[in-house]
Amino acid sequence: MVDLFGTKKYIDRIGELELLVSKLTEDKLEQASQIEKREEKIRKLTSAYQEANLALKAAEKKASSSSAIPQKADEETKISQTVSGLRLRPTEVEKLLERLDDIRSPEDDLLTAYLKSPTDLPPEAEKLAGSIKSDRGMAVLYCPFIFTLALVPPLPVTQSPPTFGSAFQLDQLRDFMETPVLVISAHAGDTFIGLALTKSDFEIQERVESPVKEKHSKGGWSQKRFERLREEDIRNHADAVVQKLGEMAVRFRSIARYAVIGGDPALLRMVLPTLDLPVVERKLERHDERRPDKLLDEVYSFYCYRRLPELKE
Repeated sequence: MVDLFGTKKYIDRIGELELLVSKLTEDKLEQASQIEKREEKIRKLTSAYQEANLALKAAEKKASSSSAIPQKADEETKISQTVSGLRLRPTEVEKLLERLDDIRSPEDDLLTAYLKSPTDLPPEAEKLAGSIKSDRGMAVLYCPFIFTLALVPPLPVTQSPPTFGSAFQLDQLRDFMETPVLVISAHAGDTFIGLALTKSDFEIQERVESPVKEKHSKGGWSQKRFERLREEDIRNHADAVVQKLGEMAVRFRSIARYAVIGGDPALLRMVLPTLDLPVVERKLERHDERRPDKLLDEVYSFYCYRRLPELKE
């Protein structure tokens, strides 16, 4: 049959258009699905961040109202005034890690880095990490467009290059709170020595006490003679501490991975040469026998610094 009116041409054209409409419809549905997944990711990340943010704010409020948990950092951990910092007790760190563990990204863009110095980081993360000075290093956690956290742990980090993934790598942070340490809180006339297997309790506790002159007498002794006698008292106390460490060595040497020390600088200088463990210096208050948890909190505490994304118009 002769196609006088060109019907076949129009039928073919209609078929081509129908195929094009079908393809465009599929593309539209695929793009809508991608947009929906992206919005869902943003909602989940925002929700997880808000929970972490609320936990940090609650900890900040608690820290500001409690003199037992000072907010100032160790001398070796200093930070500029442009970012906020907070000291976290082990229980608070556990809650924060639980919330961070809930964050997932299908785009594998969550960054985790354990560093001695800030290198090879995204600009926002490098800006935060570069403002912190810590002998122990830090863990940097970066969620694009949401937040950057830098956690200074109680013990030196094992350096690993920055890695991206669908979740943060938090195992090393948890391991810090399960690391056995020898604790020496050395103060003139009163030194505490303890072996902590984890953040929870001391396996061994010893106390070394001896008389050390605390104040200069108003009469009778010259200042120089008083200082000389005080130094002698401190040396005698240091000798007693070293002797006690020697007696305890067989019990902690094969277990403890670090010696965490703090207290009187003059006394510590006399004790340090006798230690054969890696030393971590911290600010440790005089041990309170009624509150052993307080010293453990000081030993295993973290410092948390955070930076929010900079909004651009």
